[in-house]
Amino acid sequence: MAETTSAPEPKPAEPSSSATAEGGSNKPAAKAAAAPAGAPSAAAAKPAAPAAKPAAKPAEAAPPAPPKGVTRREFLNYVWGASMALMLVQTVGISVLFALPRFREGEFGGKIRVSTADFPAVNTSPTENNLGKFWMVHTDQGIQAIYKVCTHLGCLYFWDDLSKRFACPCHGSQFEYNGKWIAGPAPRDLDRFAFEVLDANDTVIAESPDGKPLPLPANAAAVLVNTGRKTLGDSHF
Repeated sequence: MAETTSAPEPKPAEPSSSATAEGGSNKPAAKAAAAPAGAPSAAAAKPAAPAAKPAAKPAEAAPPAPPKGVTRREFLNYVWGASMALMLVQTVGISVLFALPRFREGEFGGKIRVSTADFPAVNTSPTENNLGKFWMVHTDQGIQAIYKVCTHLGCLYFWDDLSKRFACPCHGSQFEYNGKWIAGPAPRDLDRFAFEVLDANDTVIAESPDGKPLPLPANAAAVLVNTGRKTLGDSHF
């Protein structure tokens, strides 16, 4: 019986050098080929890593605010405040001026110094003091300083030696030597000034605050007539 000889099985082809050079081993390719169709790949199976958040920017400093202008209301308030301050200063200044003495000694409105020798003898013609605007008289009751202005309408009267009386040339009012009203439209006696009597050391030794007659003391040296302190004459109505 004839013996049958089987044909030798063919050997698998060895991978070529080019395939080895490109992909190295052909095992991954075989595995990839062995994977069933439609199966997700390993790369696709893993979820994608979240994108990195951008780094926060440093906060920028706010720009400086522009300077604020003065509104109309503020401007009016400033003007009103300045006006009130100016008015207050003026009021205070005027008050101070009224409170302070306005006249110095030796001028009308202040104290006028005269010597006792300037006063006339008893019941003789009066002596005129133009600076102080008064007549110096000397009656039996004492000395006086009588204001030179008529009590009617403010005219300057004069002394009449013939009639021995004061006479006003404006409307004919007449007054006695001591200032008492005699006739005419004048409503009251002549006004008079307060005065003080001083000795040689300028010490006040007698005074007449209402201007009435005051006898001269023996040691009197001067008289200080206060032309800023006038006493109105007595009314004859």
